[in-house]
Amino acid sequence: MPHSFYTEPSLHIEIYEILTCTDWAEAGADACFLLERFRNITGPILELGCGSGRAAIPLAEAGFEVHGLDASSAMLSVARAKQERLPAPVATRLFLTQGNMRKFEFAIQFGGVYSTFRSFQHLLSAEDQESCLSCIHRHMRPDGILVLNLFDPLYDLLLPGERQGVISSRVVTHPISRNPVRIEVLRRVNDPLSQCFAETWRFTELGPDNSTVVRQEEETLKMRWTFRYEMCHLLRLCGFRVLEEYSDFKKSPPVYGKEQVWIAAKGR
Repeated sequence: MPHSFYTEPSLHIEIYEILTCTDWAEAGADACFLLERFRNITGPILELGCGSGRAAIPLAEAGFEVHGLDASSAMLSVARAKQERLPAPVATRLFLTQGNMRKFEFAIQFGGVYSTFRSFQHLLSAEDQESCLSCIHRHMRPDGILVLNLFDPLYDLLLPGERQGVISSRVVTHPISRNPVRIEVLRRVNDPLSQCFAETWRFTELGPDNSTVVRQEEETLKMRWTFRYEMCHLLRLCGFRVLEEYSDFKKSPPVYGKEQVWIAAKGR
């Protein structure tokens, strides 16, 4: 049976950062955006869904105290291994905690909070999303800034029911073995009532001959799609003032079917 994304050590986690670069032509653009957006804040920064530390580490290198929260012990193991290789002054500014973004508790307040690469969409109900935003609001300084990233749903991909077969396929190179790794989406089930989908992904590492299967794993991805104005109202419901909205990390104006990048301030 496939296991859920990120729940255990896997081929997927080994190629995670290459996969994110493949998915995002603007690889690393979110970290650059955060560095600029947070340059005038006071207090530490919190990342929800910090994963491998891809965005948190550049912030710590820039001098920020960064706290990363993630539910996946497997992803945090990758981040901690990176942390051990950092110069001591940088490593001591990075704090990694296993926990759930739906409900968390820290003894400090944050000047900046962010969640990129669509981590917020792993919350599968409006109630979970509201709980997360309420926790963020409670943990933010009065002058704090929130940066939140989701994808903007494409309507033609939201039709109810199931699709099977190879829906998408691509190949990346494993960072250690240098073997090709084929990533395929084999099944997608949409539930428009809950605004959730479930996909079955297959990861296949091939030998240097491109035909021998070295290993093969399947995982299930579950996410909730959220429409732009729904997200805007949810932020306001949870006490935030929307300051800016973009369709990417280059500050492009909102565009249907791209990214949602929200910047909000604590409103009450």
